[in-house]
Amino acid sequence: MGTKKRNRTEEKKAARENGLAGKMETADLRRRRILLAGAGGVGILAAAGLVGYRAGWFKDEVRETARPLPVTTATPGQLPPLKLAADRANAIRATTELVVHYTNQLRNASSTIHALRGMGRRFALQDGSNIVDFLTSSFMADREVNGRRYVYVPREFEVHDNSFLKTLLEAGVSREQVITAKGGNRYTLADLGESAKALFRFDPGNLRRYDPDFPEFHMPWCLIAFSKLAPAGSSTWINAYGEKIDVNDMVDIGLTDFESVCNKLALPGDTPQGENIHFRGSIVKYSCFGMHSFYGFFSAYRNGYRVNSYEKRVRQLLSHLIERLDRDVVALEEESAVARTQGQQYISKMGRGSEGKARGAGGPPANLIDVMSLKHYIVTIGHAIEALNFVRLNKLLPITPGQNSVIDRHESRLFEALTKMRSLDLDIFYQWDPKFVSDIVIGLGHALRALKLLGPDNPDTVA
Repeated sequence: MGTKKRNRTEEKKAARENGLAGKMETADLRRRRILLAGAGGVGILAAAGLVGYRAGWFKDEVRETARPLPVTTATPGQLPPLKLAADRANAIRATTELVVHYTNQLRNASSTIHALRGMGRRFALQDGSNIVDFLTSSFMADREVNGRRYVYVPREFEVHDNSFLKTLLEAGVSREQVITAKGGNRYTLADLGESAKALFRFDPGNLRRYDPDFPEFHMPWCLIAFSKLAPAGSSTWINAYGEKIDVNDMVDIGLTDFESVCNKLALPGDTPQGENIHFRGSIVKYSCFGMHSFYGFFSAYRNGYRVNSYEKRVRQLLSHLIERLDRDVVALEEESAVARTQGQQYISKMGRGSEGKARGAGGPPANLIDVMSLKHYIVTIGHAIEALNFVRLNKLLPITPGQNSVIDRHESRLFEALTKMRSLDLDIFYQWDPKFVSDIVIGLGHALRALKLLGPDNPDTVA
């Protein structure tokens, strides 16, 4: 019997002896896997914690995308750490202070679009400029396709196609909002929407034909934007290339693709404590651990899409998301443990651009792994609560009392994480690598919106 098979048999035996027949790993066994990983035990290293850590923790920290997000390197003003009690009001206060401060320091596309997400369309930057006016005059361009000019957001600013468009639409920005492209041509938000439809290309037979990362990095934002611009009943158009687009195809085929990943969570040998290696290895390839995909499909449902038993499938998606809350926390804890033992090999490569040049000054802060762990938690749970509160706000689907209890429990834990982030000195991280702090602001913007959606300060409806 091979070593791997023998180890697996021993784990099954241990599970049965502890009254856990059928559960392939206990929490203790999973912890021991991580400890052995740190000690070099390669034979039993194939745990979800290691896979998630390798795929999701450092890939964007040590490697720039082909189109890096520009950041400023100005010396920031001080935001002294502040300890607050972990309740809803203080979580909103803590997150607001962090978003406002660092958005004003960064003033880049990523931070400002997420400030709009969390603060709403009336938010003003430190110099008095409105956040919407700043976004629509700083990051837009236009180009000609088949004899017509179209306004769009270049990927050097917009990592996810149509993410600016859908955020402006969800924030309630007027369709008459003026947009100024590089070079001075003027358009409106309505023009941006029509241009997005014209420039969008989609092959129902191959989701990745026009971009190999389309399902993971672009589809959710397209779902939100296009299901709002072309709600069910008016779902088709001809794009600038003469191709027919039907949002029903993207909704149905896109969900089928995402379901194939979600179904890996319940593979034989799965453990209810965390997430198996097959699921975790797939879901970490999705932006923000797949949480945007949930929101995208919920948004399409809200906008009337019901193709191919869509209601039943979205109900299942909702249950899957709620189940993931507890399991994601375990997976993140496992990945944090692995990062603490093996992450040092990557830290020296962080804080540098594509050419190896440092983005800031000084070395990595001593508590970098701890802050990364906190950042990943806020990104994961903040996005999840945002999607779930979107469902609750719009009364899209029934949620049981038990499920509401699970959501509320994790929302309370999110309060703790957000107030903890406010208690840290992030200025030293900004000085070392402004992009690292910009990425934190992304997660904070979504978490802030999550906490405000059900209250009187909903950023989408603020007057």
